[in-house]
Amino acid sequence: MPSDWNDPQRGIWGDMTQQDQRPARSSGRAAVLGGARTAARRAMPPGLARVLDVLRARLAADLAAEATSGRLILWLPAAFTLGILLYFGAAQEPSLSVAVALFAVLCGGAVLLRARAVAFGAVVGVAAVAAGFATGSVRTALVAHEIAAPGKGPVRLSGFVERVEHRPKGDRILLRLDTGPVKGMDPVPRLVRLTLRKGWAPPVGTHVTQLTQLLPPLGPAMPGAHDFGRNPWFAGIGGVGYGLGKPKLAEPAEPPLSVRLAMAVEAVRDSLSRRIRASLAGTPAEIAVALVAGDRSAIAPEVEESMRVSGLTHILSISGLHMALVAGTLFVFVRGGLALVPALALGFPIKSLAAIVALTGSAAYLVLSGNDVPAQRSFVMTALVLSGVLVGRPALTLRTVGVAAVLVLAFTPEAALDPGTQMSFAATLALVAAYERLRPLRVLPRPDGWVGQGVVWLAVLVGGTALTSLVAGLATAPYGIFHFQRVAPYGLLANLAAMPAVSFLVMPFGLLGVLLMPFGFDHLAWPVMGKGIEIMVAVSDAISMLPGADGRVDTVGAPTLALFSLGLTALCLLRGLLTTVAIVPFALALLLSGAPPRPDILIAPDAQTVAVRGPDGRLSVLGARSQRLVVEQWMTREGDMRKAGAEGLAALFTCDPLGCTAPLPGGGTIAVSRRAESLEADCLESRIVVTRDMPPRHCPAQVVTPETLQRTGTLAYHFRKGTSGGEWQVEPTRRPHVQRPWMQPLPPEPAPSRPATDDPEADAASE
Repeated sequence: MPSDWNDPQRGIWGDMTQQDQRPARSSGRAAVLGGARTAARRAMPPGLARVLDVLRARLAADLAAEATSGRLILWLPAAFTLGILLYFGAAQEPSLSVAVALFAVLCGGAVLLRARAVAFGAVVGVAAVAAGFATGSVRTALVAHEIAAPGKGPVRLSGFVERVEHRPKGDRILLRLDTGPVKGMDPVPRLVRLTLRKGWAPPVGTHVTQLTQLLPPLGPAMPGAHDFGRNPWFAGIGGVGYGLGKPKLAEPAEPPLSVRLAMAVEAVRDSLSRRIRASLAGTPAEIAVALVAGDRSAIAPEVEESMRVSGLTHILSISGLHMALVAGTLFVFVRGGLALVPALALGFPIKSLAAIVALTGSAAYLVLSGNDVPAQRSFVMTALVLSGVLVGRPALTLRTVGVAAVLVLAFTPEAALDPGTQMSFAATLALVAAYERLRPLRVLPRPDGWVGQGVVWLAVLVGGTALTSLVAGLATAPYGIFHFQRVAPYGLLANLAAMPAVSFLVMPFGLLGVLLMPFGFDHLAWPVMGKGIEIMVAVSDAISMLPGADGRVDTVGAPTLALFSLGLTALCLLRGLLTTVAIVPFALALLLSGAPPRPDILIAPDAQTVAVRGPDGRLSVLGARSQRLVVEQWMTREGDMRKAGAEGLAALFTCDPLGCTAPLPGGGTIAVSRRAESLEADCLESRIVVTRDMPPRHCPAQVVTPETLQRTGTLAYHFRKGTSGGEWQVEPTRRPHVQRPWMQPLPPEPAPSRPATDDPEADAASE
């Protein structure tokens, strides 16, 4: 890194305010443009011209201050993230060597162009984009592994249980397979995730054999939806399925290192869970276990829904809030305790010692909470803040946020597409920027006397909580709409009411319980934590019952979210009059904020789950129970509150033993065949036929079969009205030209069928 990058006279990308000493090459063109500007200025009213001159001078001064202060470096993490998003947007896997070579060339170009401020800044920005692109390529190459194809029958797997998740409706285990071939499975992955019946999951570290039915790889539920297969692939999971019967104990064997580490962590987490449940019961016990040990599986679905509706669901997921409270509590306790001893306070750097203890405690909390990606992200941010305390630098700044973003995405670039990552960094960026702008308020005079100081402290506490909730809520709302089609209208009220209990009772006494557990006095802390949880749940239940609390909305398109992200970044990173630049992307985002066109028909890959839009504008879904996850994704993107098992969900369909039919928005019907005997009639009477059987050769209807859906994924049909009555446009979830490593390879194209003739004997001979 050049030594003068932090020179205030140069700025991080050089002094962009100094004039180049080289002679002008286009003085004639400049003179023409100058004359045109002068003529235009003379045509303006004098008052408007003076206003424009003032604005131009102010913008120039703010731009010069931005360049010379070194704040342009804050845009590099945004450029790095853009490169990662471009990588994941590619239809085919990019060349790793070309991506790395491009980044190296741009770095060399930046070194050569150091003397040219503008060119240097532009090349560094492009290099940051190339760095993000290359990071995605490298990450994919490092974790590359095969995806197991689902077979026609069950297979017996043998391996070690590496992780267990106890869910309300069943258990889920991560099985690290033994080396060697598996009959009926080719290729053989390293990790397989299996769903078992409730209570069937063996402990972590158990060597088992399990009869398994593999399922097709996960993917998007419909065009434009989240790809559920990407994150498991980056986690090394090469197959998913469900167990047929209970797991059986296999021959004892030495578990691999990853399993032994998981066993050690799981033993500590189980011990914590037992001690908590010995003092608490019901919902307080399960939420306490979730916050301390990271196990949310026992929380009742209605409690999670209440927290989600009220805007408090972020408390249940180990994230920045929990990591900050743990680190902050440890820091305050250790520093305050050491300050009580004059010899220690005067002879040792107690602030640095407190930061080291807080950092160690945060790392332990990361491991105990399950080491999930949101917790990792929060730990990186906390570690950077505490490192700033150790070296005597400002702890929480926009640079800290930028460095944390680069570190997190450098190791897990796939997290850039994760809703939790996007919402976490959006909230953190907005809060730190707001804190910087409000920093001058800290030097205002304080009143004398304990009454006045108490009033100020209370005002700061309430105002700070309200401002934090408001800023974080506004910053994350568009991401919540895009990914979940939900907003929490009363989130500010809920956080104002619940956060004092979380900050002063739940997390501090949860930490105290962990610290007291080795000494056997943890039973003193858990009841206090439980009381705080009861307050939090009561607030959540009360808020969720308010009219309009469940804010279901239509989704927004990706361009809208991209423009909002650009506006938020500009608003937070720029200063002075330059912040008005954010108005442009915000305005464009509002103009494009309408929901994308809704499909009128959805056909799931099993060729039995079909949704048709009715006259009331809602989807009517047939076969929802067999594809519950897919159907609930359809409902969520519609802003529809109905579940897959809702009564009357298939009201538009008329069924008999041979199949079902439903009217289409543009006229005609769609038929879902259950038996081959219905196909002749379905082909003659329906416009679209969905079947698992071989259709008649001369079927005039459009036929959709599992063989077709294997290549396309869920099919979405859009009816477009026209002069001739309208037409159907088909949108596949999986496009034929798209193939990435985390996607199942497409089956070969079926051979084109020979066209029928008017001679039945010739047709029979050709077959």
